[in-house]
Amino acid sequence: MDELEFRRRLVADPHDEEVKKQAKQQPELQALVEEMQAFDDFLGKSLDIDVPEGLADKIIAKQKELETEEHKVVKMSWFRRATAPFAIAASVFFAAVVFYFGGFGHPVDTGEHALAHVYYEENALQKQETVSLQTVNEKLAMFGGKFDNLPGKVVYATFCNFKGQKSLHLVMQSEFGPLTVFVVPAGQQSTIDGKDSFGDSRFEGLIAHDGKANTILVANRGTPIETFQSEVTSSLRWL
Repeated sequence: MDELEFRRRLVADPHDEEVKKQAKQQPELQALVEEMQAFDDFLGKSLDIDVPEGLADKIIAKQKELETEEHKVVKMSWFRRATAPFAIAASVFFAAVVFYFGGFGHPVDTGEHALAHVYYEENALQKQETVSLQTVNEKLAMFGGKFDNLPGKVVYATFCNFKGQKSLHLVMQSEFGPLTVFVVPAGQQSTIDGKDSFGDSRFEGLIAHDGKANTILVANRGTPIETFQSEVTSSLRWL
């Protein structure tokens, strides 16, 4: 297979036997394979939550016991005390899944998800060590693209899960502060919800669409975000 086909298959399945076989023949690709496999394993482990042994039986037993209570007020008060730890744990886990791993059930707005993602990895905004454009393009090539240049010094470049889609997460430093860019491959309809601008009291963002990817930029309020978004999207090339 050619390099483009190799990268596409790697994104689709990091444990593809043919991909692993070719990577062994080309050592320069082996690091990319290992990174994608590590990311894929991380996602699997993050969603692999063990249920406490006997939990279902205990809940059913408690429910039956509650049904025999004569006074509704007493019954509801006891039930809330008994189930509160489980409810709190479930709520925390559900919130983390929704805002970081793409959400189950009620869909999260793309802008809200982008903001939550930036806050979740807020430490990336403080990084200063330069990541080369070559390194960025090696990662982006896995989606079939490349940047000619970028409007800031790249200090963070990694794969991420954006609403269930493997994507590229970049942070650049500029005179206006850090700029976060998400490149989300097209075909994931949950990233297209008709709202191309968003923000909160600290950040604002824009979403640009083309046939290959959705490019999402988040920056401090007061940043000329339209200018930066235009520079990013005009520099993005597809192979």
